[in-house]
Amino acid sequence: MRKIEKNINMIPLSLIPAFPDLFLGVDKIPLSSRNTHQKRMFIIEQEKYIDTDDYNKRYKYADVKEALKDLYKHKCAFCEQKIEQFQVEHYRPKSLYYWLAFSWDNLIVACPRCNQNKGINFELFGNKIEFKNIEPNIRNINTISSSYDLKEQPKMVNPEVTDPAGKIQFERNGFIKSDDERFTYTIKMCAIDSKYLNDERRKLLDIFTRDILSALTDSSDPTKQLIKIETIVEKFIADSQDVDLPFLAFRRYAITSGLISEIIKQLTRKII
Repeated sequence: MRKIEKNINMIPLSLIPAFPDLFLGVDKIPLSSRNTHQKRMFIIEQEKYIDTDDYNKRYKYADVKEALKDLYKHKCAFCEQKIEQFQVEHYRPKSLYYWLAFSWDNLIVACPRCNQNKGINFELFGNKIEFKNIEPNIRNINTISSSYDLKEQPKMVNPEVTDPAGKIQFERNGFIKSDDERFTYTIKMCAIDSKYLNDERRKLLDIFTRDILSALTDSSDPTKQLIKIETIVEKFIADSQDVDLPFLAFRRYAITSGLISEIIKQLTRKII
């Protein structure tokens, strides 16, 4: 997981409620906005989500998916693996928070595996919000869920709200853990500590280890060895800042925790 900087005020047009004053500068309210608003209001009146294609496609319009793709870089909000066909997922489950089904600040990107594992798991430390169907709430429907956090205190971490830096730790084998109850809950519910994901993270350090070993064995000249090692480390650091790459949290932790420094020390002692 890594912190996602979403601008909740840059709302895709198709999600904006169909109030004319919310579309200043637009000739007329787009059909997609009117249709989504109509479906949203019907769901709110029924007080339950209607899980059919006609409703599900409302939060998957092209403008929504394009905005999320640019934001998440085709990576899962929870496990950070790269996904070609990403799923638009709801932080607060739409079956429990039906009124937030088409809300911008409730939409995230998840891989099919994390999405399925997360399901409707959404335990709270506090009390669940009860929605009131009044105009101010409808007008602010795209930015309202973040205001629920203080009362509800969800156990599930929202990567768009909470920065995981300093809250999660990794081991050299890729295993992820946390001393924070919320992150422990999220890791468990989304199965982010699965063998597959642990192996994928571990491979990054396996490659780093292989490259360092090559730098030490390809030449016996300490100066040449040092230059090659510095180049490898610089690339690892640069990759940890490349938002298009997967597992940035693991890459960055490997740097700040000293994992890569320890690998270099261990290999250097072995060679010497």
